[in-house]
Amino acid sequence: MCTKIKREAGTMADGLAWIGEHWYYGAPAKDGMLSKICLTAVRGMDPVDFVIRLGADRRMAERPVLFADFDRRSVDLADSVAMFGRSGEWAYVLEVEQSTWHLIFLDRLGQDTLVPKGCELVCLDRFAHEHPWMCYLDTAGELRSAEPGDSLLETPVPPEDRLGAFAALDAAMRQAGAVRETFPGCEDPLDEDEELARRLFRAVGEHLGLSLPRREIEQGLLPAVHLPSPL
Repeated sequence: MCTKIKREAGTMADGLAWIGEHWYYGAPAKDGMLSKICLTAVRGMDPVDFVIRLGADRRMAERPVLFADFDRRSVDLADSVAMFGRSGEWAYVLEVEQSTWHLIFLDRLGQDTLVPKGCELVCLDRFAHEHPWMCYLDTAGELRSAEPGDSLLETPVPPEDRLGAFAALDAAMRQAGAVRETFPGCEDPLDEDEELARRLFRAVGEHLGLSLPRREIEQGLLPAVHLPSPL
């Protein structure tokens, strides 16, 4: 079963919309992350436990260095150096271009080894070599995925939604204009992907109560861990 996580004292939070603003076209940050950030968050897990489930070495996860101080050149290009932390009841992991959780899920076609029963998960994956991807797992273990701009409900096979969690998140996305049917558009069509991403991140953050500290992330001031590629 999942346990509650207390809010980390002294950490400023800035929502999630700023990540969406830079998801496609943002410039890289010198010491931290700004563009192509992939977010995976689990409500009710300890952050150290979560990164260990993703493949991190326990000793390194329990005594991490800051991302800005991590020797990323020593890590294989196929692997990931991730930041991790807490936001209220959420444990989160931040990676660039693609998320380790997504790769493990695709490889194993299941989430039981990664997320204990009763936990809630959301993943927003830039997946730079394929289509960007959003995944949401409710506390009943039901999972739904979609591309940015798509509805979580309007699919060829209607999802089972015993808890109403998909309907609630979909409604929040629609209200934010993050679903193409409710998206107001942009004067320049080239800006639409970025604006959809900004609205999607904002809707997910506000609905799920998930907010991340922009300054610490841009400057690499959160703990970091090496996550080996599962593929």
